[in-house]
Amino acid sequence: MDNGIGKRATWLRAALISLLLCGTASAKEPIRIELFGEENNIPYAYLEDGVQPAGIYVRILREAFRKLPDYHVSFAAMPFKRGMDLLQSGQIFGYFPPYYRESRDWIERYSVPILQETVVAICNDDYVRSHRLDHFPRDFKGARFANNAGYRMAGAPFFDMVEKGDIELEEGNTTESNLRFLMAGRVDCYVNERMAILAGLRELRTDPDIARKFNEVAIIAREFGYVAFGPDPDGKWPYRDKFVNDLDRVLLDMKQSGEIDRLVTGYFAY
Repeated sequence: MDNGIGKRATWLRAALISLLLCGTASAKEPIRIELFGEENNIPYAYLEDGVQPAGIYVRILREAFRKLPDYHVSFAAMPFKRGMDLLQSGQIFGYFPPYYRESRDWIERYSVPILQETVVAICNDDYVRSHRLDHFPRDFKGARFANNAGYRMAGAPFFDMVEKGDIELEEGNTTESNLRFLMAGRVDCYVNERMAILAGLRELRTDPDIARKFNEVAIIAREFGYVAFGPDPDGKWPYRDKFVNDLDRVLLDMKQSGEIDRLVTGYFAY
């Protein structure tokens, strides 16, 4: 009898081990993905305390990936121009949140649009009082502009005038550095997204009396931000299209349910 019990116990142990091994073999490991965002685009995508990726887009995407257990997504950040260069050369998987541009025909896929942003030009009081500014960029001939390095949101006609020498351009790496140029009188005007400018002024703890000396003089465009995916010359990411399809589905659900709006509102409530 003891021998029979021993045999049955041995068989049960073997069966349990077999089941555990089968379960381990069949368990699907999530696909590990690293997404890069902008480093200096407050409040949308930036490095908090110079270390942790943060911002509205990071907040939205983190929530989206919680609904996609097939993927383990981590975030990193780098300056816009470098990020776009590495994306174009196929060295990184995805980058956010560039706007759609026909000139970036090397971008192979965009996610669905995530947020609408409003691109504006602001100028200091002295420049506004001494110029008639009805049409952008035509009426800004001779102006000195600040621009975030690598950004083209001011549009092709603006950069044509820069190329011809009709507009002087100075480029800083961050919104804060360009706002400092404006406050110091080093430039007359600055182009960026409206909420990014407001967040930059808040980040600099700008005195309200100084902030009131800047005037929004033109709405240049209303743009959507995306996650962009470039070439994959080495075939490193065969799962890319499925990943983007899955992400799009979740983002559309979040948009329709109002979750994205709540996340944006919640961000500014902090």
